[in-house]
Amino acid sequence: MSKIMENLLSKDDSALVVFKLGQSIKGTVIDASPARILMELSGGATGVITKREATGYGMEDEAMDAGTEIEATVIDPENDEGLVMLSLRRASQDTAWAELNTIFEDERIIKVKIDEANKGGLMAKYKGLKAFLPVSQLMPMNYPRVEGADSGEILKKLQSHMGKDFAVRVLNVDREQGKIIISEKLAHQSQMGETLKNIQIGDVVEGVVSGIVKFGLFVTFGGVEGLVHVSEIEWGHVSDPGRNYNIGDKIEVMIIGKDGDKLSFSIKQLSEDPWIKNTEKYSDGQEVSGKVTRWNDNGVFIEVESDVQALFSLDQFEASTGSELTGKIKEGEIMTGTVTAVNTGAHRLELKKV
Repeated sequence: MSKIMENLLSKDDSALVVFKLGQSIKGTVIDASPARILMELSGGATGVITKREATGYGMEDEAMDAGTEIEATVIDPENDEGLVMLSLRRASQDTAWAELNTIFEDERIIKVKIDEANKGGLMAKYKGLKAFLPVSQLMPMNYPRVEGADSGEILKKLQSHMGKDFAVRVLNVDREQGKIIISEKLAHQSQMGETLKNIQIGDVVEGVVSGIVKFGLFVTFGGVEGLVHVSEIEWGHVSDPGRNYNIGDKIEVMIIGKDGDKLSFSIKQLSEDPWIKNTEKYSDGQEVSGKVTRWNDNGVFIEVESDVQALFSLDQFEASTGSELTGKIKEGEIMTGTVTAVNTGAHRLELKKV
């Protein structure tokens, strides 16, 4: 007869203990194998934990040597063999739910590891419990910003976070529905609030490029994010915002707009407008010539020199719309006029036909 069986047969069962379904009890490991764990319980009872109920919640790596005291949950007070069926998995789960409720109430920040991604967000685990981190609750640096909201590209960007640790706060805990919602934004809320409180329009800050789209660059610093519109990247025309920038680049920006947590930045305003220097030599009444580059309802544009454009108003051509000029003037032809104004705001010279 094995020592295990001898121990079981020799137990004093005079003090009968009745176990209840869902009860959390402590016991001492008698024997452990890859298939099951036997435990000595109060009142001379013997508990058994199957492999399924011992794994999946971080317990598989825990030492289960004889004599180790562990806590488990009753899932069957007595099976056909007279043993109390126990679960470490359930016990660990109960503890984790209780912890999460406390964490939620105390507004504590915890770390979770991302192990799945879907189009709606990221899945993480906290002590074996699955938690959902919606896209809307990601920090700007981790937000999957994609041109045209292509779902396939969004998923790729979200999948790049798998295996990473995220600092989060619990947004909602619902054990009945089995739902846990977490937020990365909420974990950084105090930092974001502090940053927004201390910045003013005109401040120059160093940030990191967090997104590149057709209409500009997103830049993140101090937990907040703002947009450098394409018109604020350079003094000249910018057709491709990503031409000189990559995600992750450190850049300096000037804060030019602040509306709640919406920020607008400028890169070009950190340097002098070269157009002003280029046009210092032009004055009212001066005669200039240049090639026609285009025309529209505003008039006819000519290029006086590189980066210096000039405009003849439409009324000078006895036309009410730009389309009326098609066939009357040609792109590339030379036109001459006198300067009536140096329009700094529009970056052009205003001309009168000679």
